[in-house]
Amino acid sequence: MEILKDIFGSAEKIGPFIFALRSIAVGILLYIEGKVLPHRSGGQFAGYDFAFFWMMGGITAAPLFEAKISFINTAAIIAVIYLLHYLISYIAVKNRTFAKVVMGKSIPLISGGKILRPNMAKAFFPLELLLSDMRNIDAPNIGEVEAAILETSGHVSVLKKSDYQPVTPKDLNIQTIGGGLPTLLINDGKVVEENLKELGYDHEWLKNQLSRKGITNMADVYAAMIDSSGELYYSVITEK
Repeated sequence: MEILKDIFGSAEKIGPFIFALRSIAVGILLYIEGKVLPHRSGGQFAGYDFAFFWMMGGITAAPLFEAKISFINTAAIIAVIYLLHYLISYIAVKNRTFAKVVMGKSIPLISGGKILRPNMAKAFFPLELLLSDMRNIDAPNIGEVEAAILETSGHVSVLKKSDYQPVTPKDLNIQTIGGGLPTLLINDGKVVEENLKELGYDHEWLKNQLSRKGITNMADVYAAMIDSSGELYYSVITEK
């Protein structure tokens, strides 16, 4: 109880350990705030990055505004926060489920040229802002857009329909296939089971497809994706 009082209550003087625990508690609070706020509010930072950058800036400058805060405490907590950020980033790279929890999920805003109104409301994303992002890629007409996705970073990724791509197949009277977004099948050597099953494929099919391209071990593939036309793209793991 005494340690909880030191963390959450007021105190004239606290040591590096209690200061570190207080900072972790503040970090958790900032993370929750970042998750509750609409994606666009965090700018290019989201989730734990949002909490990390706010805390690093505030804690580093704290000794300038409060003489009672020692530089020893400040240096200690900066090291703790940096290590925590590194640890979370490392686990997120290794574990896809954990990455979804800490980073959130992207939200489709347009699919097949149609605005997904429920998702717009869910993300608190106004139509004016979506139109602004579309104009940034020279797509002022919704009919030109195949898909638009609100990423976890707060930015909107917009994919034009194939007829309106810069390569201008429309001008050449070439019949095109709807673009769509590629599906991730392998992430860092591990098969994304749910995506593979959703497309109606199995491990044997994926193994055969990679074998045709000269890949004998799926663990050697860093990323593999398949597009709407059935074309498989991949990148192998390279050692420095």
